[in-house]
Amino acid sequence: MLDPNCVIPEEDLALLKDIVRQAGAIAKAAYDANDSKRWNKADSSPVTEADIAVNNFLESTLRTARPGYGWLSEETKDDHSRHACPRSFVVDPIDGTRAFIDRTPNFAVCVAIIEKGQSIAGVVFNPLMDELYEASLGGGARLNDKPIKASDPAAIAGIKMIGYPRKFRRLDFPDMDVHVVNSMAYRMCLVASGQADATIAFTPKSDWDVAAAALIAAEAGAIVSDIRGTTPQFDTETTSGLGVICAGPHLHALLLAEVKPHLAQFAKGRDFKFLGTQMSDRKATDGMNSVQLLHLVIGGELVDPNRTEFKDLSAVDFVGAYANFAEAQKAWKSAAQRTVDNAHMRYFILHAHDLLDPDGDGVIG
Repeated sequence: MLDPNCVIPEEDLALLKDIVRQAGAIAKAAYDANDSKRWNKADSSPVTEADIAVNNFLESTLRTARPGYGWLSEETKDDHSRHACPRSFVVDPIDGTRAFIDRTPNFAVCVAIIEKGQSIAGVVFNPLMDELYEASLGGGARLNDKPIKASDPAAIAGIKMIGYPRKFRRLDFPDMDVHVVNSMAYRMCLVASGQADATIAFTPKSDWDVAAAALIAAEAGAIVSDIRGTTPQFDTETTSGLGVICAGPHLHALLLAEVKPHLAQFAKGRDFKFLGTQMSDRKATDGMNSVQLLHLVIGGELVDPNRTEFKDLSAVDFVGAYANFAEAQKAWKSAAQRTVDNAHMRYFILHAHDLLDPDGDGVIG
């Protein structure tokens, strides 16, 4: 029997579509104005005034429309109402805040409604691309009102994967066409609509990153799990799960098998530095014995001589870029002579393993 505080999922979905579009307009206006203040939260993740504005709008409108529903949002202190109410909203006001800050079109407003730990309605809206993904439990998935379906390649090699190239290199995955997209929810929706074949996140993701998009992907025929193969639940004490694998059924099984040999490393804790690029990973591709690495020599006045934090980033002195350490060290020694009378003035050599290629949506090197 339906709880008197609840409505049929189709009515919930209609509410989400309307309110999330309005929230997306707030996010887009802030993006266009490009004047949102930003700061770091306690976990060092970024947040902006736009995140808070969208969150406040969603909380006000959704909780007014469904006063009997619980609430969980990335930008609101957890009141655990999701454990006391038959249904709850799970919200990420701007999933992909780094994309919003970096001014790339890979962020989205995400809202799901959960019941008994399962998403029953979900909407993910990318306001810059004007893409609204939606699904209700058992009702299929749609993009801008048109049905969507996930692909399901028979092999990993050559697929279009959304993730971070260096991580797949570290884990010896087959060669893939890998693209970087900041928003986890938007990544999963791209899989749901067949614009990508799969996405994998190896590091922890929160309920608000996953709840709406997981339903959309599942209704489009994809399988969504953590990296151990467990289907996510959204009513547990923790709001964080160990990564995401999202792909069609056959491909999902292949990807899970590819990850399985590495699970022991992930089980050690949340230190995922082993996924980063290491010197031993770099191989020459031009027949030479060495690979060119970039060495940058920079300097400036520090806040504290014992910490590498510059007083004024706009005043940082860029000495030069060098192809080998010996040249960089020579330039560093020359520059360091200027710091004799000022302990706060320091010069450094930055050793770059990878180059970000924003236009190519990836990491090279």
